[in-house]
Amino acid sequence: MTHPKPDTAVVLMNLGGPLRLRNVKPFLLSLFNDRDIIRLGPAFLQPLIARIIVGSRLKEVQERYSEIGGGSPILRETAAQATALRQGLRAAGRQEPVQIVFRYTSPRAKGALRALAMRGIKRILPVTLYPHDCRATTGSSLVELEREARAMGIEVLPGVLHYALDPDYLACMEANLRMTLAQAPGATVVFSAHSLPLKQIQSGDPYEREIHATIEALKARLGGLPGGYRLGYQSKVGPIKWLEPALESVLKELSGKEVVIVPVSFVGEHIETLHELDIQYRELAEKLGVKRYLRVPAPGVHPDFVQCLVKRTLAALP
Repeated sequence: MTHPKPDTAVVLMNLGGPLRLRNVKPFLLSLFNDRDIIRLGPAFLQPLIARIIVGSRLKEVQERYSEIGGGSPILRETAAQATALRQGLRAAGRQEPVQIVFRYTSPRAKGALRALAMRGIKRILPVTLYPHDCRATTGSSLVELEREARAMGIEVLPGVLHYALDPDYLACMEANLRMTLAQAPGATVVFSAHSLPLKQIQSGDPYEREIHATIEALKARLGGLPGGYRLGYQSKVGPIKWLEPALESVLKELSGKEVVIVPVSFVGEHIETLHELDIQYRELAEKLGVKRYLRVPAPGVHPDFVQCLVKRTLAALP
């Protein structure tokens, strides 16, 4: 049986990352020039400030990528999630193409949407790979997506824009956490989330509220643990005030104890998990006298997480 050619495509949105060391500089410039993610002085000065920051941090950031294999695995990880989502849609009888769009590296919105338009696509359904509603992540991706879609006459449908309390997403997080906790049942569970400038939260960004909602839901699923639960924020950049407590200060208080780190705001492995959590914070934890340091894997293509994406995409498709 031949299916009519779909005029709608699913667009899977993620941050992106440098594929090779030579891509680190353009990636960082793109990131620090985005006022949706970070505001560096007045708008007209941001490109200059971004160049200064990137110049001062480039070597250090390239070294970090060298230590995790010479580039970010985010394209590979996202491609696997796109394949799993596509398979789930096909199993439900849907034929819509699934296209990755990154915010700061290729494939960017402009090129991806042009290719879709050439295939006869008239509408796109955005699906985010950020579980928590946030202007700096999903918000910024949507702004770019809508701008490029408008220029090409493509309609942007209301999509899957967060799922902090989705039962399948929570089931995946719970399963991965239980698996890691089995190695250290008495450990303190430390939820680690990407930090955000305090100013953005004060201006009404729902991110912090959604992070707390996920954590409370997971605590309810797991019940009381002998080591208890903590929350710490990672990935702060620059001198402005960011969300607290910082992960390092939480680790300092857990000297002599075992800890299980749960990256709660990421759904795939990349620099923030593979380097920041697995190398930098692990070394810091050892220095601070933490007895044992374990890290829960990101959802990736865990069946429950894929089910969350498939189910929500099917519900949102026209």
